[in-house]
Amino acid sequence: MRLHERFRVLLLLGSFGLLSGCGNDDDAEAQIAEVPTAYTFERNGLSTVDYSGQTDRLNMVAEIKAYISKGDKGEAVEASVLNDMFANTNSPFLSAELNASSKKLEDKTFVSEVQNIKELFEATEVASSDVAANGTVAGEGVAGRLQRGTTDSYILVNELGWEFTQFVEKGLMGSTFYNQIFNAYLTDAKVGDGVDNEALVDGKNYTAMEHHWDEAFGYFGVPVDFPAGEPVLEASERRFWGHYTNNMDALLGTNALLMNAYLKGRTAIVNKDYVTRDQQREIIYAGHELVTAAVTVHYINQAIGNFNDGDIGNAFHHLSEAYQFVKAIQYSPKKKLTQAQINDILTSNLGEGGDFWKATVAGLNEARNTLVTTYQELEPVKDQL
Repeated sequence: MRLHERFRVLLLLGSFGLLSGCGNDDDAEAQIAEVPTAYTFERNGLSTVDYSGQTDRLNMVAEIKAYISKGDKGEAVEASVLNDMFANTNSPFLSAELNASSKKLEDKTFVSEVQNIKELFEATEVASSDVAANGTVAGEGVAGRLQRGTTDSYILVNELGWEFTQFVEKGLMGSTFYNQIFNAYLTDAKVGDGVDNEALVDGKNYTAMEHHWDEAFGYFGVPVDFPAGEPVLEASERRFWGHYTNNMDALLGTNALLMNAYLKGRTAIVNKDYVTRDQQREIIYAGHELVTAAVTVHYINQAIGNFNDGDIGNAFHHLSEAYQFVKAIQYSPKKKLTQAQINDILTSNLGEGGDFWKATVAGLNEARNTLVTTYQELEPVKDQL
């Protein structure tokens, strides 16, 4: 059964709550009786939505990925530049707007991951400089470049086979974007009953609760009219969580599931219908986690095929993505996988100690089985992912 069907009762209850809750507040201008079709909310004719800081951080990760991927092309990459991008110091970005922004990634990244990200930056510099000088080919225990299949595409990996570009990009998707949605902006501390939803923030056109919900939506990274249009995402929008949600939509119905929950939850906040707000929070948690699990299975499937073909470069590319996607699940306080299961996938199924050179098809199948058993929605589509 598709996830959106499982939550149909909750969605119907949420819609009823929105309609029945409107009559309890005399401020008609602040009410939205119906859920909008796009993420646009107004008060007195002016927008109440602002998640520009989240958009800045998405753009920062895009620039970090573009810079670090130079190592895949055989060019030297400097850790100092990557650290400056992470902390947004010394005007490191190509975008003048990002250099002028007060936002940065480092202070929004899960605390225990900050040092890991910085260590990846340092290792990228060492490996990329060696490749640039010596053309080093990666091998077991040796950092270097690997060819992907018979193409002109290469990946720069460390001694365990971890692709730096994917580990950094997908790692930040989890430890920053996913973490901020779940452990910051959708928590009771940000959108719970004790958060001000009466007075407008000084100098702004939104309440604190409205703004925090919008900031969670900002890390989703989709257009305000998602998933309308053909294509649903323009080329520039095919990135991060919105991109992967859309990729899973045909099999799991994830686009409407998540977008409707964000829209209904925000409308419920305007209407001060906190029962519906909380119902939508639960749907968002479950929906994002399902996408993450499905994408992990997808990349495990790809890696199994690569190993069977003897294509180590593409296998390690896909394992790098699978590793960071399953690792992202740990940031959800409502995760279905146990931490022990996540650790077992990372340190055993994907190779002993996380060493991709030691990964086996049997181990990858074990990881896949764990995910499919935990997320029953994946069972009927596991071979199509």
